[in-house]
Order: sequence, then structure tokens, then C-alpha cells
Amino acid sequence: MASTIANLPETLKIRTSDNKVIEVTGKLINESYVVKELFEKKDDKNAIEITLPIKSFDLKSAVKALEMCDLETPHVPVTDPKGSRTLVQTHHNVMEFFESLQGDMISVSNVADVLECQRLKNLCLAFLAYQMVDLDTRGIRQRFGFRDDYTEEEEEAIRKAHEVLP
Repeated sequence: MASTIANLPETLKIRTSDNKVIEVTGKLINESYVVKELFEKKDDKNAIEITLPIKSFDLKSAVKALEMCDLETPHVPVTDPKGSRTLVQTHHNVMEFFESLQGDMISVSNVADVLECQRLKNLCLAFLAYQMVDLDTRGIRQRFGFRDDYTEEEEEAIRKAHEVLP
């Protein structure tokens, strides 16, 4: 978890891009670098509403995932596959929730990026990596609903463009 701000409000209202207002707790605010920065830079600390370029459903889903975590425990960033496996195992409830979101789970990952929320980013990446275990390229495309009707020439060009140098 990032540094805690001493004067965080108990709750903060976030206005979303679809003009909905979602109320979040101080613990959740503290998980997001962006929200903390926006709050700190506000001239009027009593005006407890900020606006973010995310949809309300996506924010609610991100908040729900974070609420399933122990936010009192500092987050240790995941840096290797073993750490991802541990996250999947220790946050089974979050993984099940992400599974229930199906295609909307990618939106939660986008919210994690917009909010700069490391705990949520790591949970999303661990989930996505877990979903790709034992899948080939076609299986990954099918699993996530990606386009899979490339010609042989297009496929070759894609592979060449994304080739990893030794």
C-alpha cells in the first residue's frame, strides 16, 4: 500500500464519466495514487467530490474487488510468476469475482491503471496470467474474445512485429 495521508476524509465522492457519483472510503482512497494526489491538491478539502474519466460500473467493480482485500495489510508488489500464483491462491474470492465479470474484467484492469492502484493492478495481472495458463495463441484469443480470423500473411506480420530479441 502506498503512503497513508493523515487528513483523508472518511469518504470521498467520485463523479464518473457517465455522470454517476460513487462514494468510496478513505481506505480505498489510500490505495490509489491518483485519487490521493487529486485530493491533496484540492484547495477546498471540505469539497469531497472529484471527477475521474472512468465509467461507474467499472469503478464499482474495482471498488468491490478491493473491498475483498485486507487493506490494513501493506501491499507487496508482485515481481515474478511465483508472486502471481500466490496472489491467485490467497485472493481466491477476488479471482472468482473477476471470473464473474467476464469481458468487463479488462475494464477493471483499465481502472487500476487510471487510478494507479498497484494492488488492483497486480490482482488483475495475476488473474489474466492465470487465465492464460496452458493456452496457445488461438486459445488466448478465444478466451478473451480477441479477433482470430487473420490470414497467414497477417499472422506472420503480427508475430514478426512482436518478436522478442534474444
